Amino acid sequence: MKKAAGLISLILIIGTALAGCAGGGSPSSVVRQLHTAIEQGDNKTITDLTVSEAAGVIIKMMQTLQQTYADTGGIAKTEQTINGDTASVKVTYKNGDSDNYDLIKVDGKWKVTVKMNK
Repeated sequence: MKKAAGLISLILIIGTALAGCAGGGSPSSVVRQLHTAIEQGDNKTITDLTVSEAAGVIIKMMQTLQQTYADTGGIAKTEQTINGDTASVKVTYKNGDSDNYDLIKVDGKWKVTVKMNK
């Protein structure tokens, strides 16, 4: 019986981890996953975690973003604000710089958006 309970716990842990990889979880966790995907040059994960317009912009700027993230020393903390199906995440980096990310909920999953300045 203990083995069955352990197996069920393992399945739940793996399922939760996989859900997080697919854009599930909190807006902050999606932004952290996006940072990791950019650092690793993982276009598929970038596409999964963003709306299509954002994915195109990020992939085009990949090399610049990778260098910028390296210069920041990594994420020190995130602060999220959720308002219904929209959210914003403020990322503060170890070097003191910060960025703001906007997210929307698409089919129950948080996705990073890009606001274009006109």
